[in-house]
Amino acid sequence: MPVVLPPGAGYLGKSRRRISASGLVTWERCPRQWHYRRRIGLNDAIVPEMIIGLVVEDALCGLYMERFSSDKPTPIVSTWVNHSRQGDGLQKIESSAELQISDIDSINEWLEIVLPTLVGEVQRLLKKKWDESPWKSNQRDISEVDDKRIENLLRGGINLQIEEVQNCFNNEGGPYLDQFRESGDPFTIPAPCWDENPAKPGEYKSRTAGKGFKSGSITAWEAWEIARPWVKDPRILEPQRLFHPDGWAAGELDLVHRWDGTVRICDIKASAGTSGYSVGLVNQLRFYQWLWSITRTHSGRPKGGINGGELSRLEGWYLVGPHRKIVDILDEKTLGEESSKWKNIHQQMTLSGLHPTHMAPADPSPWIKHQPGGKPLAVDDEKAAKKLTCERCTAVAFCDGSPEVIRKIAQSSITPPEMGNFENLVKDLVPKPPCTLISNIPRRLNVKGEIKGHWGPLPNHYGEDVRGATIVVGNTSVVIEEMGADSFGQIPSSGEFAMLDVAPGLWRGMTRLYLDEHSDIRNIGDTPDVEFTRLGLIPTKANLSGQVVSRGRNSGVNSTGKPWAMSTCHLWDGESIVEVVAFGSAINRTFQQIKVGDRVRILSAELGWRDGVPQVRINPRNTRIEVKTA
Repeated sequence: MPVVLPPGAGYLGKSRRRISASGLVTWERCPRQWHYRRRIGLNDAIVPEMIIGLVVEDALCGLYMERFSSDKPTPIVSTWVNHSRQGDGLQKIESSAELQISDIDSINEWLEIVLPTLVGEVQRLLKKKWDESPWKSNQRDISEVDDKRIENLLRGGINLQIEEVQNCFNNEGGPYLDQFRESGDPFTIPAPCWDENPAKPGEYKSRTAGKGFKSGSITAWEAWEIARPWVKDPRILEPQRLFHPDGWAAGELDLVHRWDGTVRICDIKASAGTSGYSVGLVNQLRFYQWLWSITRTHSGRPKGGINGGELSRLEGWYLVGPHRKIVDILDEKTLGEESSKWKNIHQQMTLSGLHPTHMAPADPSPWIKHQPGGKPLAVDDEKAAKKLTCERCTAVAFCDGSPEVIRKIAQSSITPPEMGNFENLVKDLVPKPPCTLISNIPRRLNVKGEIKGHWGPLPNHYGEDVRGATIVVGNTSVVIEEMGADSFGQIPSSGEFAMLDVAPGLWRGMTRLYLDEHSDIRNIGDTPDVEFTRLGLIPTKANLSGQVVSRGRNSGVNSTGKPWAMSTCHLWDGESIVEVVAFGSAINRTFQQIKVGDRVRILSAELGWRDGVPQVRINPRNTRIEVKTA
């Protein structure tokens, strides 16, 4: 069913190294765009549309989780609204009215009455997320999103789900009516409901029949309960994803309908589907189809219950309209061909940026406009359509493959007025001692010594379960660790070995050597021509300078239940870009106040790695940050 445990990484298995549906869509738009956006995490300035869809989807999923009273009037108040408010320490909203649920029209009436409070909570969350964003568009503001726009999106999602309820009612509840009446939701992974305890990934929660189930002809109350889709449960902190058994792919579904004896995977889009981004929906859903098929026998799936039936359809739910876009599922042979293609794309992804001169190719696909409902229009001028794709790229100013006219416009937008032109800016950004070029950050080196002291899998600072050990020469020892969950595998138990293509770094004052799939461990006798670095001379720090070209922020809960937070900026020195990250207490006022466009010197930062590419980390005690405000 929808959720399985990530292989080898506990609940919080998340990695830029894995291919996801959105990552695949970005790669197919342009591999170079994927490199900047996904591989090194370069962000765009936040615009309202980036957060509207996320919050509206959460509100709709929370609404689909409602359970009405069956034998008495139902209070007219959204459980999701109160759950959201309590999460921010706000007072619950009390119901001022009740409504008896007797038919589908009364369900619709209840949803219509509660709609204004949903709109208000969505607006509150949008403002909160907007205010918390470290980098917002100067041309846009969240205040431009009026209540009517949010109401229209929410009503679209309500209408599409009411269609499901009506169809379920018309079909006498479908094939699972008796199971629902006897023991409640019969599926291996039940559809979340506020009145039921949440089922975490890998858990099987048997249900008891709700007291509203009757005998005889189906009721509207029963149709709502049976047609309830699986959605992401907001009470669960762990990722609720499908993970490929080998760990190289993952996907998070929006909705899964199962009431009619088959499975339908649906993706929610907070738009009418007219944008060029709509072209990615088909491959996104087919990627989900493939993940669904390959995880039916996943060892992380809980036992018991009904699997859900055969996958019958893929749907895009465009809320403005609303529209259902039906996507045909692929036959087994075609799906196998696609999965081979995706595996090859993933292998290309892992190599992009491994060395400074090796980046994914700049190969933009045409920007395709659509009619409402995601119906693509013909492209008359392919060159012009590709140019439109480049115009929307995060890194158009830095990409040598973008059209010159567009690149120069983007470059002028990041050039301070006092510089005059972009060429002057590039010259001025050349690092001055003690700072060095970002491209000079040591990427890989070779060491040799005796391997001892194995541990793990244990969580690293990202909450990923990794293996580690130490390598020892004389009185010098260095920690060796997987760069991410299952990124290298088993480390030899003991003996003298040569470790090739390992990445140097520092964590909590200790030198680290990171292993991934590009690293190798061999017998020392098998490496006669290899140049080795002495353990005591491993580079672990960096002095860098440049202009800030991106800001980001993230937070969560690790596998031990402890919260974590990170804040990032991307530094460009006129030639290369690197991610600079501060964790927890290292997120000081100076780092928080850095803005895009600022000139920054970062001295004595720690060298770290994230999924194969360098990541410079702030040490709250030793790193010095000098900022020249834009």
